Amino acid sequence: MNIVWRDKLLAFGVHFIATAVLAAIAAALIFLVWYPHPFELMVRGLELFTLVVGCDLALGPLLSFVVFNRSKTWRALAIDYTVIGIVQIAGMVYGVYTVAESRPVYVAFTVDRYEVVAARDLKETELAAAAPAYRSIPLGGPRYVGVRVPEKERDQELMDELAGNPPFARPKWYVDVASLLPDILERAKTIEELEHKHPDAKAGTEEALADVKVPRDRLRWVPISTRAGFWTAFIDTADGLPVAWLNFDPY
Repeated sequence: MNIVWRDKLLAFGVHFIATAVLAAIAAALIFLVWYPHPFELMVRGLELFTLVVGCDLALGPLLSFVVFNRSKTWRALAIDYTVIGIVQIAGMVYGVYTVAESRPVYVAFTVDRYEVVAARDLKETELAAAAPAYRSIPLGGPRYVGVRVPEKERDQELMDELAGNPPFARPKWYVDVASLLPDILERAKTIEELEHKHPDAKAGTEEALADVKVPRDRLRWVPISTRAGFWTAFIDTADGLPVAWLNFDPY
């Protein structure tokens, strides 16, 4: 049996284009909605997406290249491509679901830093106990909140955190981040302090702040924590919200 490589390459190319279109749609959802810059880097959303697309390419176009043969009947080809399509779509759906579960949904200020809260960090029981504004997981990009633990619950909070249920993953303690502005400003440090403590961060700081419109004397910084490690968030002291980011562990 002669193998017509041109036909196989054509089948691969057509399937590759179709897969690329699906990947582009997924990328728009992931990077424009779920992981706005720089969260695709901060919480490794780009790595997850690359893995999803890589698997989809292996499950789709490469299988097309292997199975396509003009000598097969149309019925046989239809069966082959139905199976490939089911496997590929299942792989894409599972991959996007995994990315969705890891997406940042809240950025919560607690004690002395911001914490990135992923969708998978929030339990149904915790959501049910929250105020109406925080009772559901955001479908869009991450929302900024503050964490305020009532004085009477501080001992229990410590026990819960030791048990693996940290305050930033408990929406019942979420408050509007503006209400914690005094706490944020008390903990925030000047850029000069960062550069004095970490001279190697100066070049990155200048680059991160190059396009920031806020006057430098209004800027401070606080750490921001993720499962992947620490970054530095530069905040506007007018509202306590980040205006720039630096991939640098300030600790």
